[in-house]
Amino acid sequence: MNLKSKLNRLKGHMQLEKESQSQTSSIKQVETPNTKINQLQEKWSKHGFNPFHFEEQTSYQKKVLYRWEKNESLSYYEVEEIHRMWNEATYDHPLSCKSVPLENMLFFDTETTGLSTGAGNSIFLIGYARVLKEGIEVTQHLLPDPASEVAFMLGFLKDFEEDDILVSYNGKAFDWPQVKSRHAFVRDRVPKLPKFGHIDLLHAARRLWKHDLPSCRLSIVEANKLGVVRRNDTPGSMAPLLYFDYVHDKNPDHLTGIIKHHDQDVRSLVHLYVAICNRLFLKQDQPIRPKEHVQIGLWFEQQNWEEKAIAHYNKAIELRGNGTEDALYNLALLLKKRRQYAKAKEYLKQSLSISSSPKIESFIELAKIAEHQEKDLHLAMTYVMRVKEQLKQITRPSPREKRTIIDVEKRLLRLKRKLG
Repeated sequence: MNLKSKLNRLKGHMQLEKESQSQTSSIKQVETPNTKINQLQEKWSKHGFNPFHFEEQTSYQKKVLYRWEKNESLSYYEVEEIHRMWNEATYDHPLSCKSVPLENMLFFDTETTGLSTGAGNSIFLIGYARVLKEGIEVTQHLLPDPASEVAFMLGFLKDFEEDDILVSYNGKAFDWPQVKSRHAFVRDRVPKLPKFGHIDLLHAARRLWKHDLPSCRLSIVEANKLGVVRRNDTPGSMAPLLYFDYVHDKNPDHLTGIIKHHDQDVRSLVHLYVAICNRLFLKQDQPIRPKEHVQIGLWFEQQNWEEKAIAHYNKAIELRGNGTEDALYNLALLLKKRRQYAKAKEYLKQSLSISSSPKIESFIELAKIAEHQEKDLHLAMTYVMRVKEQLKQITRPSPREKRTIIDVEKRLLRLKRKLG
C-alpha cells in the first residue's frame, strides 16, 4: 500500500473516532442530571441518609438506634417508670402522657433557615426520637433543595401514627407553627397534618428555673440541670448559613455539624422530660433546691393536685434555703383553704420568723384568721397595724400595693367599728 492510500485509510479511522467521541459526549450530556442525582445520593448515603422519592422529587431520611447500654445516664426502666406513674395519676397535668403508648411519644425538633415564623423561612431538617425497648431511635428528614418540599413533607407525614404526641422545646410557639406554615404550600399534594397532642418542655423549664438560670436555652438547661456539656457543638444559630452553603454547592459535609446538633437536641428532650417528671414525682436521685419545690407545688395547685403540692411545700420547708419562706406561706394558704386554721396560723408565723423582710400578705392572712376564726379583734387590729406601718415605708406603691392600701384601710375601719 502506497503512502497516499495509508493516509486516506488513517483519515477514515480519525473520522470514525471523532464521531464516536461526539456520540459519547452527547450521551454524557443526556445522562448528566441523573448522574448528579446519583452522585448526591451517594454523598448522603455516606452520612447515613437514604433517599425518599416522590414523583420527580427526592428527600433524604436517616434512622439511628442508640442502644440503652450506651446511654448510661438513662435506662428504659426509668422512662417506663415515669410513663407508668402518669398512667396511675388521678389528675391531669400539662406533662402527662396518660393513655399514650410510650413508643408514640415523639421528642420533636426542627432546623430552619430563619428564626421567625413567617412564610419566608423554610424547614430543612425535621427530627424526632422515639423511646423503644432496644434504645432511643432518632429519625431525621432532610430537605436537599427547596424544589423537593413535597417529598420532604410526605416522607415526614408517612412516619406517624394517629395517637402519636409531640414533646418539644418551644415547639408550640415555633416548630409546629413552622411545620403548619410550610405544609400550607403543599397541602394539595400531601395528607392533612395530624392533630397532635403536644407537651412543650420549655414551659416546664421556665416554671422551674427562670429565676435560677441566666437563660432557659436548651444547652444551658442541659449543662446546669442534666449535667450534659456539648463539646465541639455546632450552634443552632449557624443552621441557616450552613444550609445555604450546602444548597450552593451540594456538599453534605456543610451540614454534618448541624445534623449532629439536631440529633443531640431530640435525645436531650427524652432526658429532660424524665428529669422534670422525676422532680414532679419526688423521684430525683439528687436533692433539688427549695425554690424548685415551691414552683412545682404552685404548678400542682393550679392543676388542683393539692396533695402533691403539699408534699413539695413540705420538702422545701425540710431542706431550708431560698424558697422556704414562700413554701411556708403557700402551705399556710392551702391549709387555710382546707379550714385547718391552727396549722395555717403556725406556718404563717414560721414564715415571718425566718424572713429578713416579712411579707405583708402573711400579716394580712393572720389578721383574717384572728378576726373571723378566732374572734380576737384586738389581735387582728395588731396585725393590721403592722401592715399599715410597712405600707407607709413604700414611697412609690405599685398598682397592686395601692389596692392593698385601700383594702387595709377598709379592714381597719371595720375592726374599729366592731371594737366600738
